[in-house]
Amino acid sequence: MTRFWVNLVAGLLLTVGGLIAARTIGVQVAGLYESADGQLTWGALIAGIFVAGTICWWLLVGLSRQPTLLRGAIAGALSGVVSYPIVATVVAIFQRLPPGTGFGDRLLAIVEVSAFALATTGFAAMFVMAIAGAICALILRRLYPPLREASGLIVRLLRGLGALLGVLALVLLSVFVWLTLMPLGRGTLADSRTPGPAMSHAEAIATYDKILVEEAGLPLHPRCKSKLLTHGSRVAETIIFLHGVTNCPAQADELAPMLFELGYNVYVPRLPGHGEADQMTYALAPLTSEDYVATTEKAIEIGRGLGEEVVVMGLSAGGALTMWSGQNRADVQHTIAMAPFLGPNVVPPWANRAATNLLLLLPNMMLTWNPLEPLGPSDMDYAYPRVPTRALAQFMRIGEVVADNARTTPPAAQGLGVMVNEADYAVNNALARNIVELWRTHGRGVDLKVLPVSMRLLHDLIDPRQVDANTELVHKLLLEMLERRPR
Repeated sequence: MTRFWVNLVAGLLLTVGGLIAARTIGVQVAGLYESADGQLTWGALIAGIFVAGTICWWLLVGLSRQPTLLRGAIAGALSGVVSYPIVATVVAIFQRLPPGTGFGDRLLAIVEVSAFALATTGFAAMFVMAIAGAICALILRRLYPPLREASGLIVRLLRGLGALLGVLALVLLSVFVWLTLMPLGRGTLADSRTPGPAMSHAEAIATYDKILVEEAGLPLHPRCKSKLLTHGSRVAETIIFLHGVTNCPAQADELAPMLFELGYNVYVPRLPGHGEADQMTYALAPLTSEDYVATTEKAIEIGRGLGEEVVVMGLSAGGALTMWSGQNRADVQHTIAMAPFLGPNVVPPWANRAATNLLLLLPNMMLTWNPLEPLGPSDMDYAYPRVPTRALAQFMRIGEVVADNARTTPPAAQGLGVMVNEADYAVNNALARNIVELWRTHGRGVDLKVLPVSMRLLHDLIDPRQVDANTELVHKLLLEMLERRPR
């Protein structure tokens, strides 16, 4: 009887194949082993693939002692699928949990993460791992006793299973290609804006007052109305801050006064659907990219009335709108996009457009930001703890349109800045870097500030009520970027 250690060797070989698959697919990996905040690490990836590979090989090859190419390929493809939830489980085991977290919450987190990752990149993992499994069978064949002739029924079953997996992979590939080639409906999102006459200071104030009247009729959280800090007259520069998705203007409660004290007029608009007192609202579900861009444009018009020049900065989804402003608005003096959300980190850049179209086609699903904290942080009762999947897709769509435009058209804004947080496991930083490189191909300078993993900063760099926030450090780095901007 073949010793069990051969299955362990097979698990190691499939692990090597899995790591090659991860690199080929473009999975973002944080570090070697530390994953207190839920990041995917090399340690978790290796452990998860090894467990999945060893079990699948033992079930399909080890028990029967039939290391054929077909069995090896099937074992590899199956381990590629099974490794997703196992890796997610390993990550969850070492994740820092809030008090009172139950087993059900942990299980829901594992299911959500692994299902989304598998749906977007699973077909590619199946192909690579099937090849790895076949190679593994060739390498280990000599360690098994002479091949016996399998019964006709078993052969037919294996061939049927192999054919089924092959058809499934081809179907997934065909759907992926179709989603990738599907038009995004760029519409007005792709249009560069020709600046018209600027408002006067009085007109800007009057426009802001109308917004407050409209917001007074909405069931908003007291902290979440649009905020304007003005010195009473037009100043040299106005700063517009665009908050993140499911947050509200309260996110800038520390940042806005600090900028105001430095002499800027500061405007923090409330994005549509945000800031309602009911945290479990569905207000974001029907909104589109055009709705968010329209609010951004209106904010820029108000900003032009408040200052001779306008600086747009934003975080996460607000960062995506900031990059849109940099690409399309010639009347913006400078932009600083902080941790822009152009796509989730579980989706590699090559699959982002397909994932965007898929989320736009599927029915809206409410996705909990952190299943381990289903009601969100207790000090941030103004931020929604969950988000519609189509709302995420709308900002992904904005990012795809900006990237498309940047391939052929230079950015319109005079100055460009991007802050990337390498410790951020919520967004795909490669998408932001890609746009930066596209801008640079047009001969434009871009101030790219990279926050290293060693800083251990959260995705939400700005909200002072975020647990473990380090706003003092972030504010300092942000002011340095403001000082470096072209004048």
